[in-house]
Amino acid sequence: MKDGNWSASKTSAWQTAECSPSLTSKETVPLARVLDVNLNGFTMPLINLMSKFPFGWHTPANNIRARLSKILNKKVKELSFVLKIGVVGPTFPPIESIAKVARSIEEKGYDSIWFPDHLMSWFPQTIWTPEIVGMLAQNSPHAFFETALSIAVAASSTRRIRIGSAVTEAVRHQPVMLAQTYATLEHITNSRVVLGIGAGELENVEPYGLKYEKVVSRLEEALHVIRLLWGSKRDELINYDGKFFKLQDAVFELPPLKSRPPIWIGGAGERMCRITAKYAEGWLPYTVTVEEYKEKLNIIKEECSRVGRGFDEIEKGAYLNLVIDESKEECSKIMKTPLVKALALLAPANLYRKLGHKHPLGEDFYPLTDYVPAKYAKDQIMHAIENVPCEVVEETFLWGNVGDVIDKLDEYRKAGVQTVVFWNSTYLGDVTKVKSSYSCIDQVVSHFKGKQ
Repeated sequence: MKDGNWSASKTSAWQTAECSPSLTSKETVPLARVLDVNLNGFTMPLINLMSKFPFGWHTPANNIRARLSKILNKKVKELSFVLKIGVVGPTFPPIESIAKVARSIEEKGYDSIWFPDHLMSWFPQTIWTPEIVGMLAQNSPHAFFETALSIAVAASSTRRIRIGSAVTEAVRHQPVMLAQTYATLEHITNSRVVLGIGAGELENVEPYGLKYEKVVSRLEEALHVIRLLWGSKRDELINYDGKFFKLQDAVFELPPLKSRPPIWIGGAGERMCRITAKYAEGWLPYTVTVEEYKEKLNIIKEECSRVGRGFDEIEKGAYLNLVIDESKEECSKIMKTPLVKALALLAPANLYRKLGHKHPLGEDFYPLTDYVPAKYAKDQIMHAIENVPCEVVEETFLWGNVGDVIDKLDEYRKAGVQTVVFWNSTYLGDVTKVKSSYSCIDQVVSHFKGKQ
């Protein structure tokens, strides 16, 4: 351990330390007993503490105990609130904004930046007009930079943050090409890239002449192929006869710079949770509640036990829509606006039923498999938006002032979340809130980094 650094060691908090004769006598005693403080697994050599703080070896033991206890309690409290936070990066022109935003958030202490993999957005172009969305109408809702190239641009201006896809899929992207693309990005990013992948959405598949069927089975087989390629040896011929993908005397010989990219699974269905346990280093479900998160995490834990994987090998993430402002009342106003309510249409019908309502787009509507926004006429989608209940919007978003968001995030952290990715939706309801909402997110990041 480096001098002065903290370690979340699995060793007991009753770590022993040799104390000076001036404390009692030349003896070895449990550090926690000297400090009379529960370290909750965070340990630090007493000698390092002595070298960092203004008291000498001849200070009475009781004084040392009191002062070190105060220091350690503060450190333990800070460490217990550590939560890594990332945001979705720019997806539309100008391209220079990607590098600018990535550099800025790295300087502010964010953990990561993520890029969606879309051709079509969740907003019908029929409502993307000045009278409904104001200044946002200057750009099409369906303008998306390509994901892998966006990751490469973000890497060019940063050195530390992780850069991921949130998330790609294996319908438009053949797994051999995904393996090559992200193996290349591992070199470009100096081993900071994350391959976030899910089953895909109907909107990005069927309108482009591809079949949207058996997508979860297809994803699982694609992950097997990617792992097969990434694990192959020099001069090895790779053969695989799958239902969706086949390899015959194939080779894959691009070596890693350091290690293959971690794979994160985006999805919260039971099968997706089990796939996470089998293949992934991370889990990134979209807009799940704290209670749902706990339930799904238990499925992953059970499957890890069944397949013989360590549950701690998987980083637990959450991908959350966010509305944030210094004023909670302003947030309430924003959540009544058309675009924010349009995002609440992405909640599945079972959530509406749970809250005593019917989904405006159908009794059994499920957005990932049923929704192609570009098909909807203006009157049709506006009628649906008008029938989105406020309580569904509140359930779908993480929202409130900085304190509210911190409190809610702490609930997620206690449920097991280690990394949060924000899709900041605040400015969709009020375009003047772009700068102020990101300033609020900066405060949230500072809090969970213990810099407040």
